[in-house]
Amino acid sequence: MKLVVLGGSGSQALYGIKDLLNHGSVFNEVVISSRNLEKNKEIVEKLNSPIVKAAQVDVSDEEALYELIKDCDVVANCTGPYHVLAYKIIETTIKAGKHYIDFCDDIEAFHKIFESDLPKKAEEKGLSMIMGLGASPGILSVLACSAEQRYFDSLDKAIFYFACDNKEPGGPAVLGHMLECVDNAPYIKDGKLFNEPSFREEWDFDFGEPYGVRKVARIGHPEVFTFPRYSPEIQDVSVRFSLEPLSAYEGFRDLCLSGLTSDNPLNINGNPVSPRDFSLAVLLAQKATQPVMTKEELKEFLKGVTACAATELHGKKDGKYISYVGRLAGNMAPLTAIPLILGAEMLAKGEITKKGIMVVEEAIEDANKFVKETGKRVRDDGFRFTISEELTVREEYK
Repeated sequence: MKLVVLGGSGSQALYGIKDLLNHGSVFNEVVISSRNLEKNKEIVEKLNSPIVKAAQVDVSDEEALYELIKDCDVVANCTGPYHVLAYKIIETTIKAGKHYIDFCDDIEAFHKIFESDLPKKAEEKGLSMIMGLGASPGILSVLACSAEQRYFDSLDKAIFYFACDNKEPGGPAVLGHMLECVDNAPYIKDGKLFNEPSFREEWDFDFGEPYGVRKVARIGHPEVFTFPRYSPEIQDVSVRFSLEPLSAYEGFRDLCLSGLTSDNPLNINGNPVSPRDFSLAVLLAQKATQPVMTKEELKEFLKGVTACAATELHGKKDGKYISYVGRLAGNMAPLTAIPLILGAEMLAKGEITKKGIMVVEEAIEDANKFVKETGKRVRDDGFRFTISEELTVREEYK
């Protein structure tokens, strides 16, 4: 079985590839592909595995992409930005007749693809294609599905939370995506969809150890689109976030409330300037002045908890009101990449039975098993990973 990893030289993708090698796999060939062939070859040499190969491809070149993937079994798309690249990649993958998975966290990309004819084409070809199997959406969404299956008859509300350390590795694409996500933060309330910038409302939320109670605000994230596909009767869905340290969170809040996350250009001395592009340039300039962690410092940093997430559910069981909070703590990169690799292995083994393009909540049928296997794999790879759950039952006596 052959796996092609698009954007395979990226830091998050590499955590998944290393996990695959650590645990053995259904795949006997893994192709790391990106535009930089020399970098890919260097990575292959360091990984020192006979099953890993290097390839060069520009994913915007449809013919070259088709040639790369035409004899593989599964395509794992780790490239971005997804709202720019995902449509054509999925379209080409369907033409090649291959199963597909990504860790897309771009809500615009979900709308663009699911509102097209691609899901129908994938289903007609008998393909299983999963969008959004990373951390959030991904393992956090699957945890919510697991809790719903174990504890609820019906759901009214789902809130997803995440907080990460500002020192987590990430370049211009990550910062640019954050600015975009806080500029428009859709949410569902009383069954209706609303759109507004982040930070119009803030709440306190307890992430548990080590982050504790944090200020959180809404952020534009795909769970608002994906989770109602799994739970269509749900009335309230939102995603809320925070950052470590607090000053990083406050910095994004100031930019957003000042209008500096907007993409609507301003006329400055006769030149159109995007406030978001300006903010990104400032953030990158600030980041350039900060010391870069050495490999040893990064390794030590990743031994601790650098990201926390949670899902909060409200609904009923046997006529009683139930509230649930499930908390995750670990590192963002392995929590993003390892679920993707597990999903790719499931596709290769035929364990994803549904056909067409699916969100993760639709694709993973045994949610509790998937959560447990993800936790085991993350810990086996030497990273921190904890899950805690709280369940509250409210019964009214008359």
